[in-house]
Amino acid sequence: MGDNSRGPVKVSEDVIAAFISDTAFETAGVYGMGLNRSAAALTKNLLGQDKKARGVKVVFDEDDGYTIDIYLVVVFGVNIPETAWNIQKNVHDGLCAEYGIEPKEINIHVQGVKAD
Repeated sequence: MGDNSRGPVKVSEDVIAAFISDTAFETAGVYGMGLNRSAAALTKNLLGQDKKARGVKVVFDEDDGYTIDIYLVVVFGVNIPETAWNIQKNVHDGLCAEYGIEPKEINIHVQGVKAD
């Protein structure tokens, strides 16, 4: 039989961002995703191309690996540092398990608090 190994597979930043967005939403205390205010992200949002990955920025560098920025809105009354830590842990563990990716950084940006 032939060798089935194909080497490392690079996963699209958009696929990773959608996965991260879903994972963040599953974390207690998250109300919604914020907006990445970069020009490219705003253009994607305006054109309707970035619905699934809204609020997530993924940058891949050959030397450093993945840097992830997550922009979100939390529910009023939650412990923000604890919620941010839980998101970082859930995203890190999910990326490792699902894609074999060990991110260099996972940065949480709380852009607002939603009162009931």
